[in-house]
Amino acid sequence: MSIKNPISTVTFAVLVLTTMACGGFGNNSSSPSASGDTMFEDTFSDTKTGWEVGDYDGGSVGYGDGIYFVTALGYGDTMWGVANTSFKDVDITVDATQVTAGPEDNNDYGIACRVQDDGSGYYLLISGDGGFAILKASEESYEALVDWTATDAVQQGNTSNSIRAVCDGSTITLYANGQRLATADDTTFSSGDIALTATSYEDVPTEVQFDNIVVTKP
Repeated sequence: MSIKNPISTVTFAVLVLTTMACGGFGNNSSSPSASGDTMFEDTFSDTKTGWEVGDYDGGSVGYGDGIYFVTALGYGDTMWGVANTSFKDVDITVDATQVTAGPEDNNDYGIACRVQDDGSGYYLLISGDGGFAILKASEESYEALVDWTATDAVQQGNTSNSIRAVCDGSTITLYANGQRLATADDTTFSSGDIALTATSYEDVPTEVQFDNIVVTKP
């Protein structure tokens, strides 16, 4: 989502641009469970599993050929598509492939957990230029629980990364390609939806395709 939602994408863009200088349910999935019992999984082969579909001022979200896509048109508008579910503690894994981006790969994409109706929640993100961050969206602003940091664990450019987000009690942890990147502690949100998200901070779109999402108990 983007312009359809009152959360300020301008605040988000300013935060990232100033800190990023470092650089329904499916029933079959080929992705293994990250830890505990599986609560939700989707290979996106069925386009009626309940994920958000729509075209908005800032981009679009929806099903493709066995994937779920999030396209952000640019200029810092954050797009996200929710699964229309509700969970408390989750351990989420997903395969994410950047297929389109600007020449600087100045973007972000990843997983959001405990997402509220207004888009508030926790955003666990990596970037096409090899960075990561954990952000909290609330009250029309974004707060960096973990500031943007460069890492070799994230594959850069138009390629694939495995992203894992664990929201367990007050502990929020981000992984990429099997490596733990960051942990934050926050008690603002205790439950909510899950979402897949992308943002382009250039004047050209970023599109990310997601596949094989699995949600387990931490």
